[in-house]
Amino acid sequence: MRKYINMMFMLVLIVFIAFGCAKDEVTPVNGQQQDTVNVLTEKKTALQEKAIIAVDREQQEAKQDSEPEEEKNEKATVQEKSGQETNQQEEQANNSASTDSHKTSQEEKPTSENEGTASVKQQDRQKKEPTNQPAQKKQTKSEAKPDKKDDKEDKDDEKTPPKKEPEQPSSYVNFSIDAREVKGQIVPQTKVERKEGDTILDITRRILKQKGIQLSVRGANAGAYVEGIDNLYEFDEGQNSGWMIRLDGALIKQGVGATPVAEGQTIYWFYTTNYLEESGAGG
Repeated sequence: MRKYINMMFMLVLIVFIAFGCAKDEVTPVNGQQQDTVNVLTEKKTALQEKAIIAVDREQQEAKQDSEPEEEKNEKATVQEKSGQETNQQEEQANNSASTDSHKTSQEEKPTSENEGTASVKQQDRQKKEPTNQPAQKKQTKSEAKPDKKDDKEDKDDEKTPPKKEPEQPSSYVNFSIDAREVKGQIVPQTKVERKEGDTILDITRRILKQKGIQLSVRGANAGAYVEGIDNLYEFDEGQNSGWMIRLDGALIKQGVGATPVAEGQTIYWFYTTNYLEESGAGG
């Protein structure tokens, strides 16, 4: 569109220049006026020549631009023709394939009919020939029957629950710690679990650890000696003060680490300010 507009513009310039030259030639001129007129006419002719050259260039460019479009149209028509040819070839190939499949189906029909007749003949032969099928069926039935005894045993096993081992009776002892007039009762009398072979020291350590109460022991095994409980030590309340133990109300005669404890016994720890005054204390 721009090229066509430029061409129209150049044509208008040429017409305008032509009319201007015609008007100038009508007026008579003399002297200096003649020179100026000659200069103007030369300029106008130069402009006309330039305009003509520009018009020629634009026409050539328009032709060059129009040529590729024509080539494109030709290529498009060639492609359409080639596409139509390929479609025709595909249709022909499909038609030939359908005809071949129809022929093969017709050829296969006789074979299927022959197979049908052969199967009928085989059935007739089987009817005529004696077979031992009933005996085989009896054998298979006997084989298929499972043993009822085995089933009963399995059911009995499922019904009877597994025997539970007899639970061992739990064993307990009574335990308490009393600081008397110094601190009062540290551990009130409670039922504590007892294990086989436990000594007084074993049970004391276990219960005080569970309750988070401090325990200080000197020595080990039969020579173990309890120095302090709950930060209350021997000699804190005098030269004869310290911790003592009664088992079922009687003072123990061995160390805490060597005295066993039986089920149901009572362990009683107490703090005394003078062990000589306690009943049952020797010397």
